[in-house]
Amino acid sequence: MRGTYEVKVSNVNVSFTLELERNITILSGDSATGKTTLIEMLRDFEESGRSSGVTVHCKRPCRVLTNADWEYRLGGIHDSIVFLDEGNSFVKSEAFARAIQNSSNYYVIVTRESLYQLPYSVNAILKLKTTGRRGKTYVRAYPQYDHLADPVGEINRIQEIVTEDSNAGHEMFDHIATENHICCISARGKSNVFSQLANRVSDRVLVIADGAAFGSELEKIYQLMEAQPNKITLYLPESFEWLVLRSGILGSQTPKEILNHPSDNIESSLYFSWEQYFTDLLIQLTHDTVLHYSKNRLNPSYLQPANVAKILRAMQE
Repeated sequence: MRGTYEVKVSNVNVSFTLELERNITILSGDSATGKTTLIEMLRDFEESGRSSGVTVHCKRPCRVLTNADWEYRLGGIHDSIVFLDEGNSFVKSEAFARAIQNSSNYYVIVTRESLYQLPYSVNAILKLKTTGRRGKTYVRAYPQYDHLADPVGEINRIQEIVTEDSNAGHEMFDHIATENHICCISARGKSNVFSQLANRVSDRVLVIADGAAFGSELEKIYQLMEAQPNKITLYLPESFEWLVLRSGILGSQTPKEILNHPSDNIESSLYFSWEQYFTDLLIQLTHDTVLHYSKNRLNPSYLQPANVAKILRAMQE
């Protein structure tokens, strides 16, 4: 399944609106914000249809998955939007992560806990917010985190850059850091970023990570940022490969339509996260060219001054 889908769920008292563009969406937030009510309304509609007093408007079927025989039931659901409540313990399991990989469904998971086994985006963590009351309550889902930063503007004040990976992206940012007399280290994986930051609370650090799969790490890092104000800045592009594609280094090969509307092009049954898609796309577009791309090691052509300048401009944008 691919594309962006609006889901509207209503009864006489409340109306919920969610816009989904990725295969995994996390619906987070405090208790009493309407998350459980939303799931209950969807369950009532699935069981009783319009006689439940609930209406559901979406271009795809909306289903609710519960603990009872979840693997068997999930095997029969295709091309749908599947909602799961935080009471379902299986959502934290490796079995669930394997089950939804290469799935044709989109998933909306209600939880206040980080799900480390799933590669969900920082942009796909939503919270419900009441937008008005006109006879009934209107609630809409919005991104929970404001993670935007101008990393180039931070260069003059930071002391260190911490990158998530140790491969091609790290080589580029290490090159930029060296030119600006800044230390750049690799955390060697997203699960190690927090520990790297916890050991550097006295430094001014810029964190660069692949936002497309970094959602599970964000909550504890935000808590660290709140405890150490102005010490940590986050720059979370979709991925390094996405940044290269946006930079214009490829010239006329730059896939502007894909970059402007990625959800219309990324098939959920093929790609567990957008990061994987942009890596494959960049490798495909640069095959048999001087800019041939490998994630394991950065082609020196990308470190030419003109290309580095394009990367920096893309980071500012």
